[in-house]
Amino acid sequence: MGLVRLEDLPPLPEAPGVYLWKRGEEVLYVGKAKSLRARVRSYFHAEGKARRIAQEATGLDFIATRDEVEALLLEANLIKAHRPPYNVLLKDDKHYPFLKLTREPFPTLLVVRRVEEDGAKYYGPFPEAGALRRIKTLIDRLFPLRKNSGYPMRRRRYPCLNHSMGRCLAPCVGKADPEAYREVVRQVEAVLEGKVDWLLARLEAEMREAARRLEFERAAEIRDQMEALKAFFATSQQAFDPELGDLDFLGLARAGALAVVQLFQVRGGRLLGRISRVVEKEEATDEEILWAFLRDHYLTASPLPPLVLLPFPLEDLSGLEALLHRRAGRRVEVRVPQRGEKARLLEFAEKNARLTLETELKARERRGDHPALKALQDLLALPTRPFRIEAYDVSHLQGQARIFSIAVFEGGKPKRQEYRRMRLRAGNDDYQAMEEGVYRRYTGSLKEMPLPDLLLIDGGLGQVRAAQKALERAGLSLPLVGLAKKEEVLLTPEGREIRLPLTHPALRLLIHLRDEAHQNGLKQHQKERSRELLRVLEGIPGIGEARRRVLLERYGGLKALREAPLEELARLPGMNQKAAEALKAALGEAHPDRA
Repeated sequence: MGLVRLEDLPPLPEAPGVYLWKRGEEVLYVGKAKSLRARVRSYFHAEGKARRIAQEATGLDFIATRDEVEALLLEANLIKAHRPPYNVLLKDDKHYPFLKLTREPFPTLLVVRRVEEDGAKYYGPFPEAGALRRIKTLIDRLFPLRKNSGYPMRRRRYPCLNHSMGRCLAPCVGKADPEAYREVVRQVEAVLEGKVDWLLARLEAEMREAARRLEFERAAEIRDQMEALKAFFATSQQAFDPELGDLDFLGLARAGALAVVQLFQVRGGRLLGRISRVVEKEEATDEEILWAFLRDHYLTASPLPPLVLLPFPLEDLSGLEALLHRRAGRRVEVRVPQRGEKARLLEFAEKNARLTLETELKARERRGDHPALKALQDLLALPTRPFRIEAYDVSHLQGQARIFSIAVFEGGKPKRQEYRRMRLRAGNDDYQAMEEGVYRRYTGSLKEMPLPDLLLIDGGLGQVRAAQKALERAGLSLPLVGLAKKEEVLLTPEGREIRLPLTHPALRLLIHLRDEAHQNGLKQHQKERSRELLRVLEGIPGIGEARRRVLLERYGGLKALREAPLEELARLPGMNQKAAEALKAALGEAHPDRA
């Protein structure tokens, strides 16, 4: 029996903190609150996940904190430590790399995977190792920071080769002037913070001063340095409006349990990089997913911009703003723009998140790990995941030659060797045709095929109920659902409509399966049109095998050939004006003699 009564709660303070719902020793959920008392008590008036957590838990622990920021930090640490099943856990657990500018008299630049509280400056995370290597290589080439003297710096007897190449000021042998080295560090910080325009202006001033003093070799070095910086940032970063300044903006795309969150970093009007994370949590809301991403990212990200743009409002953002303020040492505004250039940035982010989500879905389909199967089980309340799904489609050729086609998917993938087609005896009644096709599938020559876990009917409620009637006649009870073409709405035999976004993995799978069944039927019609056309062509003088092959490949059927213009027929490979006129005459469309 869970903790379902308010009187079972321990005394809770009206103070910020973190609470832990527990089942025995297992932590079910970790949450933070401005007021522990109000937040925990709200679970007993809520529905859905919050109510289930309270009913499933057998105990509650809490830790009061001094403020919301401390609660947010503690919540993140406890989630990482316990990985509770009801919390949103970001799927991508890899550690993105950072660049670390060490804290010592003569700092060096290192690539690290973890951010530590050691006083050093961290820049990142870098979502692409290639981008990190390129910027590290650029800095190593252009700025004479020490490279390989270790951390902390070790004294050496002789300078290394980098000093001889002009790429290190050699502090390890006492050759570096501290002020000159600090200036190099300031320039490196400017590059890592995206302040390229500021750095270029400063370098240009230095170049002019060196030329004024007739130090032309030094001026040429600075000129080359500026050109390298301009070339790097021109080719590696997408330009936005320079007036945007420094900001982060986020996009989220969702398909059932699967979601993708992406954060884009703009510095000085240039797009520096993109962080992308995958979340798979059926019960989590979009707000919970976005909040989990923000919490995990901004606990380590550096440097922080003065502005963060969110795709939709979040409840109680004051804790996040307080955390950003504390980490940045200045105010960081969190905003949801409704119009203008900043709103267009959010559209850009959402579009890219959606593309990434589609790529993830396709990758899972190729692996046979199709997320639609679990989604279909939940949507249709099926006892098991529908591994084998059969789709049925009825099509006809100009009101004649009705074909019942079957497409089969197993594990979310087409199994084309089991696709089947049959010619129906039913007349122009679509419902009667569907009933005949389904009944013959389970009582005729195809009855030895494995029974499916789910039937997909191409059509509306009439076709769905006709298919159900056929199953009852065959003595079977199988789950089935219809897919109406125009609105792509799922229909159950009881008349229930299930409307899903087009990105939903279950709907994507069913549309693919429906289209496969439709194409399977079209192939039969194409064969029949080709046979009819071939019979006509074989009786026309001057149209031999080679010309028949060209005409069959180009038109496929008698109707399309009759509608083809004479001039088009004459230009086909192997055809000429005389043969085209003979063909048109044989088809009952004789043309007058050529002028």
